[in-house]
Amino acid sequence: MREISLQQTGLNHPFHAVQLSTGDYVVSQNTSPGAVVVVAVDGQVVRSFDQSSGQMCYPRSLAVTKSDSILVADSGNDRIVVMNSSLCFLQELALPVDDGIQQPWGLCLDETRRRMYVSERIGRHRVLVFNNVRL
Repeated sequence: MREISLQQTGLNHPFHAVQLSTGDYVVSQNTSPGAVVVVAVDGQVVRSFDQSSGQMCYPRSLAVTKSDSILVADSGNDRIVVMNSSLCFLQELALPVDDGIQQPWGLCLDETRRRMYVSERIGRHRVLVFNNVRL
């Protein structure tokens, strides 16, 4: 087991963490406005998402692609966003959901099957399965 202290970073509401291929970790901060940061194994902030590119609101689950693109369940904004590992590019994924995604909570990416799974906390209380996802 490895423990990474986030006290000195100001991340006092971490929700999810995933390791990047570099060995660093991407962490979501479950607040509004929210934050997505990359921290080193010693807990030092390597980089953080620039909110001028678009504000996060209660970012929850994260997924990382083989090429280190980062998917974020931006719960308060009812969307899934993708950004590069430098955290400097933010794009909302256009997903085919008639009534839109409502408070995405969980997120899982299965690149082998090209599927993405998204669970919602409110609304229809459902799990959405997206096929042929390419990122």
